[in-house]
Amino acid sequence: MYSNLSELHAEDNIAVLTINNGPKNLLSEPEFIDRRELLSWLDKNPQTGALVIKGEGRHFSHGADVSLFGTSEIPVLSEKLEKARELLRTIEELPIVTAAAINGGCFGGGLEVALSCQFRIASPKALLGLTEIMHGVVPGMGGMERLYRLLGREKALQMILQGEMISASDALSMGLVTKITEQKDAFEETMSFVKELISGKSMAQINGITGTLNRASHGENDPSKGCFEAALAEALKK
Repeated sequence: MYSNLSELHAEDNIAVLTINNGPKNLLSEPEFIDRRELLSWLDKNPQTGALVIKGEGRHFSHGADVSLFGTSEIPVLSEKLEKARELLRTIEELPIVTAAAINGGCFGGGLEVALSCQFRIASPKALLGLTEIMHGVVPGMGGMERLYRLLGREKALQMILQGEMISASDALSMGLVTKITEQKDAFEETMSFVKELISGKSMAQINGITGTLNRASHGENDPSKGCFEAALAEALKK
């Protein structure tokens, strides 16, 4: 499936979503893939146990095309940002394993996309940062609250207010990324990472575990109710 900014395809039971928009993979449209089309594709591919998001070429994404900030009315930008926020909420709530394969620059909206995933795998020379402060604005796609939940108040405040660009090694030590690859390109190791996580598991197990943790993060009561029974029922069919 193709859009103007991305491409989605399957590799066995893993969906690969590639941001593809020039050398820096700029998010000239914050909603880089249509949310409804993504959900429709996943519905048509129910065997999908994981989603890996990557950038085409050298960089994950340098985020928004800042040259467009002054050419659109604020209400128009606000509507576009809300669609992007809804897209990232959808990715965050998917009942499958999600991971970002981060090469090169992962800045601004690019890092906000990566933060919507459960895991972030970075190449050794990757750089990450919510750099919007340098352009007179703040992260607009939910990145501030996701960074806070991941790192805590103090680290998130410092990183956002300073617009810091964090090296892969520093990102690992502070918990921003899950691991650093031994290879220059993070994609293959990210694929191996998610394959290992989902290998030998039924979709009922994957959906039950990820869905439970999603619901628990929202404070729902009894978030795992029914998951054991669903997994057992699927196991008994084999």
